[in-house]
Amino acid sequence: MKKIISLFFLLIVFSCSKVNIQEKNDNNDLGDFSSFIDAKSLRIFAKEGVSELFFKNVGKAYEAMFEDGSKIDESMRLHYFSTSKSKYVYQRVGLFAENDPNFDPGTPPIPFDDNATDYIWEIKEKGVEQIGEVIEHLLHTVTNVIFYLAYSNEWDYNNTSSLLNKAMHESIEKGVYDISSYDEIKNDKEIYNKILTQEYAYWLILAEWDYFIIAGKKMEGISGNEEFTIGTSSEIASQLPLGHKLYKEYIEKILSIPDSSTIKLLFPN
Repeated sequence: MKKIISLFFLLIVFSCSKVNIQEKNDNNDLGDFSSFIDAKSLRIFAKEGVSELFFKNVGKAYEAMFEDGSKIDESMRLHYFSTSKSKYVYQRVGLFAENDPNFDPGTPPIPFDDNATDYIWEIKEKGVEQIGEVIEHLLHTVTNVIFYLAYSNEWDYNNTSSLLNKAMHESIEKGVYDISSYDEIKNDKEIYNKILTQEYAYWLILAEWDYFIIAGKKMEGISGNEEFTIGTSSEIASQLPLGHKLYKEYIEKILSIPDSSTIKLLFPN
């Protein structure tokens, strides 16, 4: 399911807290979307058909990543929020219909434009499958859009000298991150770089959070899976020092590990 959802409509578009659904009306043009919520300076748009409960819970899941903690750097977090808001970053949520030839990704209202990545899909599968879907694509927005805009030197997926790229290549060279499944998009360098780094950052964070089991991504016999073979924070620290540095210097100072019991309650079986 991960590969289907991650790459579904891949080329369609690249692009403080209040979880309160706003519906489209004459005075509130939402473009091609039916409603929105604001969560921690991120605008989240929903397409027609997304259930209200699921939509609200996506916002709550994002908020759960920003609890207070001793490791948080408040100035970095404020910079993250201000970047998200000033650059009009947004997240899209849709109802998943596999191989729907008539799906329209939608155009957001002005001033929202290109600062978005892929969809979060409301899917038939519940529990860990839905948790994995939500966490993955929220983290894609966090790292591949907001971090990219807020920390352009170290999070530039097109710059081979960025810390993000160096850390990713460390994981590839050590045989931890298998990128062979993305060969079909190799001919478009920018898309290839974007997808490889956003997937890498997702796996890195999932492992540092010890979230592989919670998100349904652990394969039997190893702590990770066939794409990213290690799935614990201790393994990242010992085997991928550049990846651990990336996590410690940026992610850990802005995001908190969402409480797993909260996430499970938001997306139950």
